[in-house]
Amino acid sequence: MARETVERLTGYLLNEAGDGLRTVVVIHEDGYDTHYLRHDLRGEYTEDRFSEVVETFRDTSPSEAPDIEGTPIGTRRAVVTYHENAFVLQFPVSDSDSVLISLTADAGRDLLDFIESCQQITRADADAPKTQQSAL
Repeated sequence: MARETVERLTGYLLNEAGDGLRTVVVIHEDGYDTHYLRHDLRGEYTEDRFSEVVETFRDTSPSEAPDIEGTPIGTRRAVVTYHENAFVLQFPVSDSDSVLISLTADAGRDLLDFIESCQQITRADADAPKTQQSAL
């Protein structure tokens, strides 16, 4: 991925999310490049720990989507992961490269509210007596 493209993306993210932007990382087949790491997070991660976190996303590469191309759902464009303190968005840019963007939960507030509403519904259904649950 061209450095200019990552710089343009990082600028866009800083403009849109401000301090809500946590990280911008490009994962390559043979490693990764950190293009942005918010100042307060630099002290929270050792180099080894940061590498360990990045590597977990290599294992869930968005380019290795289930074989559903040609179906009504279409091909995978990105993976969104919701963690306790952040959303991580992963965009494939080639067969071996992807971009990881980490945002605070506040930066993804609309998506967070939607996810939590869905979780409340599914939890309520899981807690309901079996006779009240409807079949899918």
